Amino acid sequence: MVEDEVVDSLMRIGLSDKESRAYVTILRNGATTTRVVSEEADISKSYAYDIVGKLEERDLIEIDDHVQPTQLRAIPPAEGIDNLVSQLQTVESQLEDLFDSESYEQQKFSIIKSRRTILAQLNKLIDTAESELVLALPASVLHRVEDSLREAQSRGVFCMLLVTEYDGTSSIDGATASIIQTWSAPAPVTLTVDRGDGIIASADAILNSNSDEYAIYHAEEHIVSSLFDSFIANYWPMGEQVHVGSKSQLPATFTSFRHAVFDATLHLMDGAVVTAEMDIRPTQSNAAFETTTGTIVAVKQSLVRPFSNDFPTQESFVVETSDDTFTVGGSKAFLEDFEARRVIFRSVSDTEQE
Repeated sequence: MVEDEVVDSLMRIGLSDKESRAYVTILRNGATTTRVVSEEADISKSYAYDIVGKLEERDLIEIDDHVQPTQLRAIPPAEGIDNLVSQLQTVESQLEDLFDSESYEQQKFSIIKSRRTILAQLNKLIDTAESELVLALPASVLHRVEDSLREAQSRGVFCMLLVTEYDGTSSIDGATASIIQTWSAPAPVTLTVDRGDGIIASADAILNSNSDEYAIYHAEEHIVSSLFDSFIANYWPMGEQVHVGSKSQLPATFTSFRHAVFDATLHLMDGAVVTAEMDIRPTQSNAAFETTTGTIVAVKQSLVRPFSNDFPTQESFVVETSDDTFTVGGSKAFLEDFEARRVIFRSVSDTEQE
């Protein structure tokens, strides 16, 4: 059993099945002959000579043909692995010269077919989240991503979590998301991360290991944005809010506008007066961003209940300055007066001290 595992490991680093079995035979016997390798590894004698030559080329064994019969000896494994690594590094350098990185960057779509791979990819993307993530997932598989979600929360990532097919019997850890909603009905598995990566799949693809369903991964910003829009318009409103995290201590800086909207909503609900320093520019323009400071007087949003939005995907501030009142949205805002790139919230007392 152990030898089979070693053979599998050797195959994963590039040796063929017969090369791996021949190498294991030589390792086990110390000094041996091609005839023994042929018999014990179940390889024809003529083919065994060829394989032995390849193992020597890989610097895994030494061949002593000054004695009869010719003796085969394994190089100490530590040295043999170092030799393999050295060869791989040489190949890596050659491959990098050939690699078309520009073409690779354009590969922004893939199909994920197995349940295990889908779950692994969900965890991988959650682990890469820097500012925000949105996730809809069946309750029965939530435990498969909980550790990654907790880690994301500890990094300050804003997370919206919709737990679907929820029967009300299991508890959900509030440390896994900024906002948690539950829904008894099924919904597509949806993940968006930092507005740049997304996964969409039917629930069956992640619930049934024998399912023919699959997941689709996207790294196109406009497609990921569409995934979020569908989520927030069609599924998020159906959920029951079961957890809302704490607002940030001020001052607080946000690169995720959605996180800023969430935070402003909680501060306004508590009756706090919050000033915002924002890098903004007129919507649908290429103008340079300019820094403006004003007071948040209202928020339009459908993140935290009670919702205050006028349409499903609306997320914006109403900002008041000494001589103007205007609306601010996030990246690529189109109905608001301005789009914001960065937002800093301060309390009135902090502002007065400055």
